[in-house]
Amino acid sequence: MSATLLSNGTVLVDDDLRHQAETLVAEARDRTLTGLFVALDDGQQIRVSADLGRFFVGVLERLAHGPVSVTTLPDALTTTTAAEMLGISRPTLMKLVAAGDIASTKVGSHTRLATADVLELKKIRDHRRAASFDALRAVDDEIDDLGDISNGV
Repeated sequence: MSATLLSNGTVLVDDDLRHQAETLVAEARDRTLTGLFVALDDGQQIRVSADLGRFFVGVLERLAHGPVSVTTLPDALTTTTAAEMLGISRPTLMKLVAAGDIASTKVGSHTRLATADVLELKKIRDHRRAASFDALRAVDDEIDDLGDISNGV
């Protein structure tokens, strides 16, 4: 088993390592990651953050199904990449740009967005989505409580 790091940052993974990833993903199926640790040769264990753990698991899941490429984000993103990161369509992103909800710059005829701005918008949208879901669950709980009262429970 081996992984080779090339000078351009690409990591080449052999079939044995890919198979190990596939096995791990299959064994963990339908369960939630609650922690990840790195064991060092001196016996020490380092806890990996939840975000980094989810990243590792995501890479392993994709690796289990074939080639995967990991790269760092550039300072500026195309509208297509930004829309994909936000989980929205490109036309919807362009409406946000036109409304001034996210800053953009023009490079010739192409629109570019700062990666930091896109990540901040994603964080805001994720927070709003989670708050909306929590509010919906609270309403659902209230409805359940009303049903219990009307049924004499």
